Amino acid sequence: MKGTVDEEQQSSLRQRPSRRHSVQEGAASDGIPQSSGSFDDPKALHNLLYRYVVIAASIYGLYELEFFPRVLYGSKVDHGWFKVGLACSVALLAMKAYVEMFQGKAKKKRVDYDNFRNETHAILALLLIASFSFHISLWPQYHLRTFLLVDVIIGYGLLLQICLITPTWLQNFASAVLMTWFLQSYV
Repeated sequence: MKGTVDEEQQSSLRQRPSRRHSVQEGAASDGIPQSSGSFDDPKALHNLLYRYVVIAASIYGLYELEFFPRVLYGSKVDHGWFKVGLACSVALLAMKAYVEMFQGKAKKKRVDYDNFRNETHAILALLLIASFSFHISLWPQYHLRTFLLVDVIIGYGLLLQICLITPTWLQNFASAVLMTWFLQSYV
C-alpha cells in the first residue's frame, strides 16, 4: 500500500503543468487564456494606453539623448562592438522568424520551450551577447546613462511594448524592414 502512494506522488511530481493559467471560457483552442481586447473593458483600454504612452516617452527619450546621430556619426561610440551587437541582433531576428513563422505557422508546431530547447538557448545567448556588445559600444558616449538607454528606453520602452501590442507576423516584417533600413544608414 505504501509503495503505491510513493509511486503516485513521484509520478505527480514528474508531471509538470504545461500552462500557468487555467483555460477559461472563450479561450483559444491552444489552451492559452485570451483577453477580450475590447475597448469596453477598462483594463484593456488602460493597458493599451499605457503601452502607447511608454512607447511615445521612449521615442522622446531617444530624441533628447540624440541617439541616432550619435550612434551613426559619433566618434566616441565603439563601432566595432556595435557591429557585433548588430550581427547578433540580425541572427536573433532570423532565428525568431524561423521558430515563430516557419516552425510555428507553416509547420503548425507548438512554439514552447519543450519543442525548441536548443533554439531558446541560442536566442538567449544571442540576446546576452548583443546586450553586452551594445553596452560596451555605447559606454564611452553615454557612461552610466547607457543602462538607462539600452535596458529601459530601448529594451523595456520600445522592444517589449511593441512586441506586446503587435502580432508575430507584423513584428517579424517590421523588424526586417527596420533592421535593413538601419543597417543601410549605419554602413
